[in-house]
Amino acid sequence: MAMAGTYQFNPPCVLDAPAVGDAAPGTFALPQMQKGHKTARGDNAAFPPAILAIRHLLLHVPMMFRLLQCGPRGANPFRIAIRFPHLRVLLAVALGLLLSTFAAAQQPDAPRPPLSVQRQPNGLPAVHQLQVFEDQTRSLGIEQVRAPSQQGRFAFPDDPLRGKESDRVLWFKLQMRLADPTDAADAAREWLMLVPTVSTHDLRFYGPFDENGRALAAPVTTGMRYPWASRPAASEQMAWRFQLPGPGTYTAYFRVESTFARIYDVTVWDPADYLQSTQDKRMFDGVTYGILIGLMVYGLVLFKVFGEGLYGFYMLSCACGVLALGSINGHALRYPFAHWPEAAGFAYTAGPALWAICKLQFGRRLLRLRHFAPPLDWLVQAFTLALALAIPYANWGAHPLMTFRLVQISVMASTVVMVIGALIAMRRRYWPAVLYFFGVALLLGGVGAIVVASWGWIEWAPNQMNISQGALVAELIVFAVAMGSRLQLVLRSEQALTERTQQLVEALGTDALTGASSRAGFESRGEEWLQRQQPFALMLLDLDGFKGVNDAHGHAAGDAVLIAIAQRLRQQLRKDDVVARFGGDEFAVLVMGTPTRDALSQMALRMIEAGRQPVDYEGRDVSVGMSLGVACSPGDGDTLARLLRSADRAMYHVKQRGTAPSFMFAADLAAIDAPRSQPVPLDAQRPDGDTALGSR
Repeated sequence: MAMAGTYQFNPPCVLDAPAVGDAAPGTFALPQMQKGHKTARGDNAAFPPAILAIRHLLLHVPMMFRLLQCGPRGANPFRIAIRFPHLRVLLAVALGLLLSTFAAAQQPDAPRPPLSVQRQPNGLPAVHQLQVFEDQTRSLGIEQVRAPSQQGRFAFPDDPLRGKESDRVLWFKLQMRLADPTDAADAAREWLMLVPTVSTHDLRFYGPFDENGRALAAPVTTGMRYPWASRPAASEQMAWRFQLPGPGTYTAYFRVESTFARIYDVTVWDPADYLQSTQDKRMFDGVTYGILIGLMVYGLVLFKVFGEGLYGFYMLSCACGVLALGSINGHALRYPFAHWPEAAGFAYTAGPALWAICKLQFGRRLLRLRHFAPPLDWLVQAFTLALALAIPYANWGAHPLMTFRLVQISVMASTVVMVIGALIAMRRRYWPAVLYFFGVALLLGGVGAIVVASWGWIEWAPNQMNISQGALVAELIVFAVAMGSRLQLVLRSEQALTERTQQLVEALGTDALTGASSRAGFESRGEEWLQRQQPFALMLLDLDGFKGVNDAHGHAAGDAVLIAIAQRLRQQLRKDDVVARFGGDEFAVLVMGTPTRDALSQMALRMIEAGRQPVDYEGRDVSVGMSLGVACSPGDGDTLARLLRSADRAMYHVKQRGTAPSFMFAADLAAIDAPRSQPVPLDAQRPDGDTALGSR
């Protein structure tokens, strides 16, 4: 025996549907509707009973199919429904609800009062009095639309500001009347109907028509297909001037044909109020363009200085950002392409894609994706190729809207990829990626709002474009800071590399600039010869007038002189001799063996003469002099330090003397200094007969 309200199967069939209470094995108990049962949207009390009945019926649909599958052959769903009282009730309620819904769908919208037109400083919203229908033939004219057969097609949309853009033709109807027909100022006032779009290809205004069907103004045609002169209100957004001359209801129509057609947040303005309301937007746009142009110049300077593609793509990102924002704001058609609407349309389509391409190439270079994340780098390149192919197809292909959707998806998806790439680079402690991450996150939040609104996921809002525009500028500013951080890292890295190279070069005993031996190499060779008791001569040289070369021609000219002097000194020496640069403009020479005094003198003269020869630097002759001191081992010193000191004293004596010859031997200087160092006897007489102390 089965319990009441159950269906017995033979053999038993286990059903996985929810049951209330206990049932015998092989039976199925229908769930009961309970007042406290929670739904996905809250408590049952929040729903009408008919909706709850439909929901409960839908819960039983899978069970009915299982009944048909597991039950006896020939089981009839209606018999099953009859066997279960709950199903009978639910089916009856559902059928009644469906019939009432169908009947409601056949009834026209409830009439709404005409828009009561009056002056409001922030504009008068008209979207909820706006009726619309889609002209699928794309061929209806105003007379056909005003015919009774077409008037019934107009309907008030349930959620007018939430809808996706699509390639279609829409007809809009707006009935209006003056809020105060006795106000002579309002009757004589010229009103402005604003349709907030710059991308509509063809927009035609008709009317307004009075109650007798008479048009009070000629039709107006404007849009992106037409030159700027077609705009009746000289506004970037589509606007139309009209008048309501007195009492009565007036009807206005406008037709929208566009790849991006949707229901617009139409408003009615006094022209002076509208002009005043646009001042903040114009200021915001001007500041935006100024910042982007400044960042573009910044990128251009870095590109000219460093010649790296990273800075070139940043500069192009700023330039394409100006193009994209100028097109989206309607300034491209107003200023550079006022008489060339086709170019303005191309800029509107290509600008965002070009900006995305440059931004992706900049990001992959800044984040070094090829090094940190090769798969992501390949994916970014694929997005770049897709965007590049989409540009011509969006303008001349058969499916521009679909292509534009693909561009939007590519921009969003590639931005997510770049966020992932930034996170990977951050894990590698690449700190510019932190700034890049925040910049891309700003953009994703700003651009995401306008993209998902165009898909119909959220309502359109007047400030969505401003948010996206601000996010784009903020992103590029953060990118500029990230570039500065990267540049600082590169400079630090290069500085460390230079210092390390200098250390290695010095360890090898070579001067990095001239290729001569370094001081370390010089001392190593000198100490080696001293330990071997190898006699040699040491010459110490200092350039005369070198500071003037640096001051007059720059340090690059000074470097050229040092390189030339080192080469000329090597040409005057033998293979085993050593030329070293001590630093600055000081050189030292080690001459192996025991050359005679005359040989050393001739060698010194040749060096001095070679040093005096002009050095050609960028077409200019640059010349310096040379002072030279000579010390010989072991006579002038038994250590390298003493030899250097002796040669240094001789060299500076030559500098102080200032006359030829420009060299001196340390031994000669010692002979000159010897009498001065001897004590003078107190009783020594001068030639005039006085003692050294003088007579008292």
